[in-house]
Amino acid sequence: MAHERILVVDDSPLVLNIVSEFLENNGFTTLAANNGVEAIEKTFKEQPDLIILDVLMPRMNGYQVCRLLKSDPETLHIPVIILTVKDQTYDKYWGDQVGADGYLSKKFEQTVLLEMIKKLIQKNQKTTSTRSFIRENSLFSAVDIISKMNSLLDRKLFEATVLNEMSSLIEKGVGDFKSTVDIVMNTLAMIVGYNVGVIVTMEEQHATCFITINHPVSERYLKEVEVHVKNYLKKYNIYYFENAVTRFNTDKIKKADDIKGQRISFFDVPVRHANRLGGLIILAQDISEKIENKETEFFKTATRQAYIVIENSWLYNKVKRLAITDSLTGNYNHGFLYESLYKEFARSERNYLPLSLLLLDVDYFKKINDTYGHREGDSILYKLSQIFKNYIRSYDILGRYGGEEFMIILPETEKNNGVKFAERIRKAVEEYNFGDDNKIIKCTISVGVSNYPNNETKNTEDLIIKADKALYRAKAEGRNRVCT
Repeated sequence: MAHERILVVDDSPLVLNIVSEFLENNGFTTLAANNGVEAIEKTFKEQPDLIILDVLMPRMNGYQVCRLLKSDPETLHIPVIILTVKDQTYDKYWGDQVGADGYLSKKFEQTVLLEMIKKLIQKNQKTTSTRSFIRENSLFSAVDIISKMNSLLDRKLFEATVLNEMSSLIEKGVGDFKSTVDIVMNTLAMIVGYNVGVIVTMEEQHATCFITINHPVSERYLKEVEVHVKNYLKKYNIYYFENAVTRFNTDKIKKADDIKGQRISFFDVPVRHANRLGGLIILAQDISEKIENKETEFFKTATRQAYIVIENSWLYNKVKRLAITDSLTGNYNHGFLYESLYKEFARSERNYLPLSLLLLDVDYFKKINDTYGHREGDSILYKLSQIFKNYIRSYDILGRYGGEEFMIILPETEKNNGVKFAERIRKAVEEYNFGDDNKIIKCTISVGVSNYPNNETKNTEDLIIKADKALYRAKAEGRNRVCT
């Protein structure tokens, strides 16, 4: 240990003498500096094996010195012990934040300091050749040091501003998922330039991908991005299918395939939950925009915060969707149907618009369950919902009203058109084979139709009662028919 050199930094000559004498008596060689700038100059020039640093000093305090040294690749390996009269919890926290390796009050016991020094020096392994190279290429000028410190503070201010912006997005809460993705990814685009961003949300071993296009790219470019995502997930034995991919901002897809010669750089930011992959953001950039290694960790931190906002919105909207949908068919449930009918009736009444309501019931459904089993019965209900979905307009409202009964709300639809629409659906169901190539299963439906305006229809309850009576009449008259 006799040749290990320790730089002692303190603006008090008395403290310098006491600490230096103690160290020299224990076999160390000491260097001295009485302010922050001088400490940095000597660190770059002498490359000591360890630094003991006071906090309260002129020109530059100990925290600033430590932060600068720990941010520079030439000096970050040198252990720093902060020695100060301040002994509050937040002082120790700040020492950790600036990268100090140890923190002691000036009331320390000598054996504690000695033990800490020995451990840190043993941990820090440097070679003579590395030390010589660093000395030759180091800064010595006080002006350069101040400039370097200002540059560091600017960078820290930039980082703090970015993280604060991301945090504010978290605090604003979650709403419409697409809007949330746009806001977050646009914010990220102002920080990290990218052409295409991919957000991957996870459930068990299943992945759902959302691709957002920031700058115009070709279809071929997007395919190359998707291949990269698939290969990345494959390493974790995670797969996704084409129907689990949603593209946003598709108006930015170029018609011309001009990817030739365009090299893509991928910035992969995994989000881990415990020991597994919990999510992922991948940014596809031009190779010229590739993030430098020294900036990688910070931009990963910012990107992970962006993911948190997006995932929160995704989960919120998923829960909200589950609350209003039927788990078997994926259509709206009874509660949402009733609320929607109330709103549509009020809109029709207010704006003098027609409204039609359909109640659809599967004929002899108990017989189907008894003959083919409940699993086949559930399959028929799902297939029926898909047939209905193929016929409705974008603003029509379809849902499972209960059991084997469905409801379709047709805004701005007069009675005759509502009946014609119901007849088309009835016929489509009648002609459909609900079995497979080896088994034919036929099914029919009865439909009751009610409408507004109608002298006997004053509210939503009347509308439902009228449709229900019409459905009962269709059943009584032989089923597989439409009645009003």
